Amino acid sequence: MASGDGLVVRVRPPLGQLSAAQAQRLAELAEAHGAGLLELTSRANIQLRGVAPDQHSSLLDALAAQGLLDPDARQEQLRNLVIDPLCAPDDGVLALAEALQQALVADTALDGLPAKFGFSLASGRHGGMAEVAADVQLVRDGTQGWRLQVPGQPVAWQAHSATLTVQAALVLARWCAAQARARRAAGEHPGRLPQLLRQAQAQPGAWPLLALPAGLREVPSYLPADGSPAPGWQCGLGLLVAAPLGRVTAGALARLARSGIRSLRLTPWRMLLVEGLAPSGSAVLAAAGLDDPAHWIRDPQDARLRVSACSGAPGCRQALAPTQDLALALARHVPDGAHLHVSGCAKGCARQLPSTVTLVAQAGPDGPVFGYARDATAQAAPDSRWSARSLRDNPGLMFEEI
Repeated sequence: MASGDGLVVRVRPPLGQLSAAQAQRLAELAEAHGAGLLELTSRANIQLRGVAPDQHSSLLDALAAQGLLDPDARQEQLRNLVIDPLCAPDDGVLALAEALQQALVADTALDGLPAKFGFSLASGRHGGMAEVAADVQLVRDGTQGWRLQVPGQPVAWQAHSATLTVQAALVLARWCAAQARARRAAGEHPGRLPQLLRQAQAQPGAWPLLALPAGLREVPSYLPADGSPAPGWQCGLGLLVAAPLGRVTAGALARLARSGIRSLRLTPWRMLLVEGLAPSGSAVLAAAGLDDPAHWIRDPQDARLRVSACSGAPGCRQALAPTQDLALALARHVPDGAHLHVSGCAKGCARQLPSTVTLVAQAGPDGPVFGYARDATAQAAPDSRWSARSLRDNPGLMFEEI
């Protein structure tokens, strides 16, 4: 993908995990072929920024050699799974993810799926996966198997086994692919599964029936409590760490990868779960570079966790103003429990959920300004407009009613 600072190359590691060797190699590639900067995304991917066009082919060859590149674009699209990074070894989440990936790639009836069609797989142990956008949500249902649900549907379907879960997931995906193909043939937007199901339910008889496999049982949808997990030691799993605005320098990642860790799990909260790091004192953290607050966030009360921002100008061609420095400058003024989102345009790439305060760069008569909206996404109409200088001079005014 082209951007203002060069190409952005997204890496979707298998099962959302990087070995220490893969992480170190990614850091080396970001330094050699890009701007020495990597971004953690809300889809649990990692992106290399600033890649020169003439370096793109060499970078892809190097990624393929590390097992970090799919053989073709079809497999890369179908492998759009966001896996709960806090799943436990015995809860079956990773096994289900692997089985589902294999089934998706092998299914020839899925050609034509909407480009961003995807699944989320949750352990059900916390509410962080509720923030992940997915066409189909698969949730571990204790000892009862798995719960399949489509956002917006009043019921979910309970499957007693992983095999039945995969079968039902494929039926949902095939139905969506068939409707998407038909809509494209009619010159319409393919849509997404939640939207297509709602339309089919509103026009009985006008759409082909969704014939789910036998053995499923209708149950209430699973609605976990909101809230992403906070940085800190996760019992029996590892250390969850964040990076300021989800951006990691190649040097910081390389130092972490060389410190004796086993692997890294990518998360949809722009954090990393570090596996194989013993919680035995400050020397371990120092060796990994995790005691450096310029690169890593381990304190769950760190104000930088209360802000999000896209790349902004000049890194993004669509952004109308810089965003990163402004978000970090305003972070300490964001009250506990609130969130500030700074977006370079109305797309709101860095955060799709509503924020307590959202600032969106817009064109003004004397230069860029920021539209201000409360409890809204970047697409909302602004209540007022501020210059970047006014925001820096009067940061408390944004949150005075909270």
